[in-house]
Amino acid sequence: MGFLICIIIKYGLFKSEFMVKKLNIAFVWHFHQPSYQENMQGDFLMPWVRLHATKDYLDMLLRLEDFKNIKLNFNISPVLVDSIEKYARGIKDIHLKLLLCDIKDLDKDDKLFILENFFDVNYSNMLLSRPYYSQLNEKRIHCDTKTSLIDSFTDQDYADIMANFTLCWIDKRFKNKYDGLDYLLEKEKDFTLQDRQKIYEIQLKIIKDILPTYKKFQDEGRIEISTNPYYHPILPLLINLRESVYPYEENLPKAILSGIKDAKEQVQRALDKFEKIFAKRPRGIWLSEQCVSRKTMNLLSYFGVDWTVLDEGILSASIGKDFARDFEGNLEDPFALCVNYAFKKDKNRTNIVFADSLFANLVGFGYGSYDGEVAANDLYEKIKTVQNKLQNSPKENHLLTIAMDGENCWESYQNDGEEFLSTLYRLIEQDETLSTVLISDFIDKSQPEDLPKIASGSWINRNFELWVGEPTKNVAWNYLNRTKEDFEKISKEFLSKAKTNIEKAGANKTIHEAKEEIFIAEGSDWFWWYGEPNESGSDIIFDYLFRERLRNVYRIFSKDIPEYLNIPLISMVGKPIRQAVGHISPIINGKNDEIFDEWENAGYIFLPDSPTFSKIKSIKGIYYGCDSENLYFKFEVNRQTVSKTNHFIKNQIHIYITTPSQSVLSPLRVISRTNNIYPSAKNGFSHEVMFAFNKNDLLPPVLSIAVQGGLWKMLLMKHDEYAYKDVIELKISYKDLGLEENTPVEFCVVSATGEIMNEIYPQDVLLTLNNIQ
Repeated sequence: MGFLICIIIKYGLFKSEFMVKKLNIAFVWHFHQPSYQENMQGDFLMPWVRLHATKDYLDMLLRLEDFKNIKLNFNISPVLVDSIEKYARGIKDIHLKLLLCDIKDLDKDDKLFILENFFDVNYSNMLLSRPYYSQLNEKRIHCDTKTSLIDSFTDQDYADIMANFTLCWIDKRFKNKYDGLDYLLEKEKDFTLQDRQKIYEIQLKIIKDILPTYKKFQDEGRIEISTNPYYHPILPLLINLRESVYPYEENLPKAILSGIKDAKEQVQRALDKFEKIFAKRPRGIWLSEQCVSRKTMNLLSYFGVDWTVLDEGILSASIGKDFARDFEGNLEDPFALCVNYAFKKDKNRTNIVFADSLFANLVGFGYGSYDGEVAANDLYEKIKTVQNKLQNSPKENHLLTIAMDGENCWESYQNDGEEFLSTLYRLIEQDETLSTVLISDFIDKSQPEDLPKIASGSWINRNFELWVGEPTKNVAWNYLNRTKEDFEKISKEFLSKAKTNIEKAGANKTIHEAKEEIFIAEGSDWFWWYGEPNESGSDIIFDYLFRERLRNVYRIFSKDIPEYLNIPLISMVGKPIRQAVGHISPIINGKNDEIFDEWENAGYIFLPDSPTFSKIKSIKGIYYGCDSENLYFKFEVNRQTVSKTNHFIKNQIHIYITTPSQSVLSPLRVISRTNNIYPSAKNGFSHEVMFAFNKNDLLPPVLSIAVQGGLWKMLLMKHDEYAYKDVIELKISYKDLGLEENTPVEFCVVSATGEIMNEIYPQDVLLTLNNIQ
């Protein structure tokens, strides 16, 4: 019998697991948050480092205690490490200070802040998991005005809101690890000041445990820790902004002053910081947002960096190969993606591993609403599919890289992803043909393939358009550049005035402090949130922090702050560049009259164009005005977009109107694409005027009025006029709106596709027409 089994195995008649070529898997979990401080000593304006520290950073690591054969790679940004250290030293954020204060000391502004900010949690998996907290949220939603909203809650309600919010962000894995947490998690109401202080004490213990625990697991060989450029800048844009984003050169800001010098220092300091913290110099660097260029790779080689992780789209563009996938998303040929590379022109041969984007997208955006075990089994099967397709490869060692954000996605998972990750790690650990590896261990044993060239780009669309090219983003880059130019001039002035060694030391200290502010302003996050298409729900704060860091440069040097840095940058796009100054009564003919401008006294919103986003804008400018009887609107049509389709559903404009006298208001009828809602969209409205158009025709406008229950009722428009030739012009009568003549109105304009919002103008406040004579 033994002889027969040997023959069967020898000739492949029996499928033994030992005949399957082993597949190595590199999980790379990336952690990053920007600096939320106004200055190096101040409190944090947003609480996200503290909250993610208690929900993600430590528990993502401690799961390894249950899986002795699983190895993981963690990427942590130095600016995040700085913030963790500052919290550990006792620096607080605004949310935390309110949590710890006596509720009797709360004023109306504090209470309004609590109601507006202490429900910022995932609705399904965090808020609904605490029933009383959910009841308080329902009560908040159904209040009519800010005054009645504040007065509807007792002091104890405010204490309970803050306590429940904070507890939502503590992973349940810790409830038996930290004394008192189990009791607090079970409690839902009547939180005392001592309870809230205890919550913070537990948070502080978790935060203080993070960095020592990572070092412990690193020293045991269970994890590898890599870093980023210090303040998370986009290195290709720092090194050579215009070269990196060719061919849109004519729309770009100037090349960044001393960019290559700053890029080098941000990398050098990151490596030094992590060697100091973890007693081991990182061998890998995760380029911020996986943004790469040829000169960026040369910079990594200059510092002797052994490896970096990039997205599969960069490999595709570099080798001219499209990665075809089947209807389930599986690669038809995964070989090229499952080997390590070295850029051929790179003398020091920094290795590059390319991440399979399917896995990152599934974990980050696809699996959150699924049962955790079902999702984990699905991912495991996809891993096995890759493995099966590599069986005929001439190479023995292959690496499937799953690299992604390791903190933000878990809010959409039940129980913070516990079932998903535990099931996935267990399936891999029990499969002897799969092995999780540290990236450095893999590249030490593997000969890299030559990469003839490296394409420039990021993990999104293989380009840099999420950080530069859009008008507001470009203005931010120019602000940074102008501040750097002033920094260089003032630094030379300071040094020239320093005569003694003591004075020179003082001057250098001041210059160093000012330069630190510039380094922070070079971070990727500011440019990510500016302009289109991203919206954080806190864009005003991000804008303030960016400009504040630039203003700090001048404060440190005791110089006057340029006036332009005091103006919110986000107000430059989508807000009027001129206000209505008098009555208008234009002829509605859809024509641009070059001889006599009937819209001269109208307000005007300019919607800047750019190669990046022109393809999604249906309008380029909005004129608005009134006389005693009518409201008037003129829309400049973006022909480049509209000419591409005959479908009216593609180009819808909704004008939402409200007046102080209206008691019945309804929400926007259009649907937001994301959970982040612009402030303007949170208002209630009394009227909606909607029209749709294509490249040649305009459908008749439709008027609706708000009715009870947040609904809308269609009305007949008897006095309206509209026309579309060069532009779209529209007259809306006060009579049709059921309003008295000269009634002041507030409004916003929404561009939509199939009643799904594309843009809203303005984003933060409604516009007012006061019937100026």
